[in-house]
Amino acid sequence: MLANLRSGPLSGWRQLLTLQTLIGYPSPITNSNGKLRETAWLDGLRGLAAFLVMIYHFNITFWNTFYVEAPFGSITIPDEKLGLPGGWQLWDFWRLPFLRLWMCSGHAQVSVFFVLSGIVLSWGPLGNIQAGRGEKVLESLGSATFRRWVRLYVPCFVIAGWEVCEMWVGWRDMGVVGRRGSFLAQFWDYLQANERFANPFLINRDAMNANHGYDWTMWTIPYEFSGSMLVFVVLLAVSRIREYGRRTMVLGGVVIYACLRAEWNFWLFATGMLIANYVRHAGGFEELTRNTSKRLHVTCIVMLIVGMLLAGMPSHSQFYTRPGYEWLRSIIPSNWLEIEGGTRFWWCWSGILFIFGACHVTGIRQFFEFSFMRYLGRVSYMLYLTHRIVLNVAGSTLRSVVYSFIGRKDVIDDNAEDGTILHPLFTFMGYIVLLSALIPMCLIVAHWTEMGIDKPSTKLARRIDDWFIGSPSREVVHQGENGSLLPSHTDATTQAAADIELLHTTNSDTVAPTSAR
Repeated sequence: MLANLRSGPLSGWRQLLTLQTLIGYPSPITNSNGKLRETAWLDGLRGLAAFLVMIYHFNITFWNTFYVEAPFGSITIPDEKLGLPGGWQLWDFWRLPFLRLWMCSGHAQVSVFFVLSGIVLSWGPLGNIQAGRGEKVLESLGSATFRRWVRLYVPCFVIAGWEVCEMWVGWRDMGVVGRRGSFLAQFWDYLQANERFANPFLINRDAMNANHGYDWTMWTIPYEFSGSMLVFVVLLAVSRIREYGRRTMVLGGVVIYACLRAEWNFWLFATGMLIANYVRHAGGFEELTRNTSKRLHVTCIVMLIVGMLLAGMPSHSQFYTRPGYEWLRSIIPSNWLEIEGGTRFWWCWSGILFIFGACHVTGIRQFFEFSFMRYLGRVSYMLYLTHRIVLNVAGSTLRSVVYSFIGRKDVIDDNAEDGTILHPLFTFMGYIVLLSALIPMCLIVAHWTEMGIDKPSTKLARRIDDWFIGSPSREVVHQGENGSLLPSHTDATTQAAADIELLHTTNSDTVAPTSAR
């Protein structure tokens, strides 16, 4: 009888409710030779960046939004219009440097995404340029350019469509969109919002025209598209330049000009290209590390530390002071001051310094090669697009329950300045409960939407490309299909061949194996 119970319905449910089935980790598919490609760490870094963006959005929802980014020792500033009394000093331990990366480094993670995109999208073409395979460069750039719009925007359309339904049935506030007289009218408004959001002719985006009307979290995607187009155009321009020094002059010129013009997203994408060019010339990440001098190694460690410090740079704000950070504002170029109070300048440097430093340090790369990091990389695009849905649908009810138990009303740190010694303890307990419930939910949704939305959109882009050229693509393997936020969906059986074909692939987006995103 015991054997029957083990093989009965309960056994089937246990198999369905495994961690692997629910969130897709650990992956049931592994590389047959057990060896990761040296670029796998880029996917792990991308995954952690998407995870920290999610945590930041959680934090500005749970905690007092006005003060989440305030640094240790900051003094709050009164605001009569918003009813903020101000005048108290903030000594929460998590506001300290490095610790604050968990709470408020979401801004800097966008810089990580964009630098990674520059590396990822240029990795394959630069290899072909070095080898003098001009025809393959053109073929890969043509395919990547043709597919990019579909791959970036189709998942956004699907997610935004779900949010239209959420709004219509009353699961969330309509916000600035407003409720239309009928669902058909609402759907038409949604289509118009999609068109404005994904307009391919609107290349140079800003804070006013990058948002999707139904989901502000997607604001980075138009920047991703325009940055990708810059990468493809510049790669086309340098496709005949095989000499490393001259190619570096062109790429460096683009980087410098974009920085001087405060075109922050183009600066990051171009810097990613420049880093990829540098690493390719060195023979890859492993060879680069072997040839790194002790002095450069120490310099790169310093870059990593400075990059992490700058990732915790608080936004310029009228609601709090910034002890320890305010002096940095005085050395920001004047034309950057119009971009988020100039803080975006330092967030960009954060991503650049950290990634360049990591290119030389084996231990950092190995950390991002851990299986869970690569798993986060695989689901990173859907984690980025869907976590706000989970936070809205499940998080609102969960917050109400947890807040009632710990005696909070609007935010988890209500009345912190007047609380007893038990106040921070209950706050911490409530925060852990919220994260323990919401993070698994977000991973479950990210995994299943990656399977149901992300992979099909990849296939759709390929099929459209194949249909228009009249034959299946001759690309050897599709790896790192999508750039910084997007996963790769390479079939596991091709991994061994992919390692060999890395320098010969015609895919402009080459970077990572299936298990790494």
